[in-house]
Amino acid sequence: MSRQFSIPTVLRMVPNVLLCQFFERLKYGHFDIDWTKLGEREVRPIHKEILQLSRLEQDRIEGTLRSIFDLACDTGIDAIFEAAAKTGDYDLPSALPSDSGPYAKAMWTWLNRPEAFNTASMIHQVESLSWWRKRCDLPKRKPNVSPIYLLCLSDMISGLLQEEQGRGHVCTVEHFSRSDGLDYFFVYPDDFVQNVIAHDEEGVLAHRTFRPTLEIVFAFNSHEGTLEMFSKMPPRLKSQMENQFSLALLETEIGDWKPDAAYELNHLKNRSFELVTDPEDRVHAYIRKARLSFKNSDRRMLLEVHNSHDSIHAMIEECLNHENVSLNDVNLTLATFTFEFLPLEGRKAGTLTFDVAWPNSCGLRNQAPDRIELAQKYLKRWKVDVGGTPKFDPQAAGMSATADR
Repeated sequence: MSRQFSIPTVLRMVPNVLLCQFFERLKYGHFDIDWTKLGEREVRPIHKEILQLSRLEQDRIEGTLRSIFDLACDTGIDAIFEAAAKTGDYDLPSALPSDSGPYAKAMWTWLNRPEAFNTASMIHQVESLSWWRKRCDLPKRKPNVSPIYLLCLSDMISGLLQEEQGRGHVCTVEHFSRSDGLDYFFVYPDDFVQNVIAHDEEGVLAHRTFRPTLEIVFAFNSHEGTLEMFSKMPPRLKSQMENQFSLALLETEIGDWKPDAAYELNHLKNRSFELVTDPEDRVHAYIRKARLSFKNSDRRMLLEVHNSHDSIHAMIEECLNHENVSLNDVNLTLATFTFEFLPLEGRKAGTLTFDVAWPNSCGLRNQAPDRIELAQKYLKRWKVDVGGTPKFDPQAAGMSATADR
C-alpha cells in the first residue's frame, strides 16, 4: 500500500519531545508552544505556528519532514540499520528509541545521526526504483571510484546528452557501496528548463522557471561482471551510457548492448513447471500475471489471477484457442511473481510482488534484503535469472532481439 505524505501526519506520529528538538534544531524554538502541556498528537497549535512563517521557511520544514517521512517505514528503518553499519556507527541500532515506532526512529536518527540518516536516504532511494535494465558482459574488476574517475563519467554523460538532446550541461556523479557487494553510482545531469505557475512568497500567482535534474543510476557487481541501470532514456542512449560507464570506471570498452537474455521466462508457460521452494525457507511462490506475446506479431495478451489458489496455467489454457493458437505460438515475455512469506525467526509474515520482463528487466527492489535474497535465489534456481548465458534464440522465437523495457 502506498503511503501519502502530509505535514499533520508526521507531526501526529512523532513524539512531542522529538518534535520540540526538531524545531529547535531548525531555529524555530520561538514557537508559542508549551511543549510540557501540549498533548501527544495535538498538532493544531504546531501547524498554526508553521503557517505563520514565510513561504520559504514553510518549504524548508516541509522538505525536512518529507525526508523523515520517507524513512519512517519498515524498509526505511532497514536502510538506517544498513547505513549505521556502513558509516561505522555500530551502536546506532541499540541507541534508537526501543519503545517507539518508525516515525520516532527516523526523527531520532535525523536529530542525532545525520551521516547515517543521509546515507539511509540514499539507500532507500535505490530500493524505491523499479525496472532496472541488466547486462552481464562487463569485466569482473573493481571500479575506479576516485573523484577524477567520477568526473570523467560525469563529463562523458554530459557531453552525450548535450550532443543528442541539448540538455545535461551540468552533471554530478555520486558513489556509494552496499553490503550486498554492489557499487551504486547516482548520475544527476541537468534536464530541460521547466516553466510552472506557482504562488510566490506574497501569495501571488507567478510564472517560475527552474531546471530540475534527471536521475540515472548504475548498480555494478564486480564479482559477477553485471551492470544494472535505471534510466528513462531511450534504449540507444542507455547502451552508450553503459559503454561510457565501463570506459570511465573500468577502462574497458564494451560496445553496443547485445541482448543475450538476462532473464528467461518462456519455460514458465508450461503447466508442468512448478515454482518449488525449500521447506526451511517457509515461502510459497506463484505467478500472478503473465504476458503472452504472439510470435511474428505485435499482438499480446495479459492474464492475471488474484490469489495463489487460482492457476495462471489453467487460465492460459482457457484463453488460448488451441485449434488456431497453440502454446508454441506464443512467448511468455512478462511474469509477475508473488512470494508469500510465512513467519520465521527474525522475519515477519508478508508478501513480495515484482515483475520480470524478457530479456533484461526486473522490478525486484524496495523490500527487506533477506526477502530480496530469497527471491534472487529462486529466480536463479528456476532458470529465470540466467546471468547472461544465452539459451533463448529470439529470432527463432519470432521476437525482436532489441526488446527493452
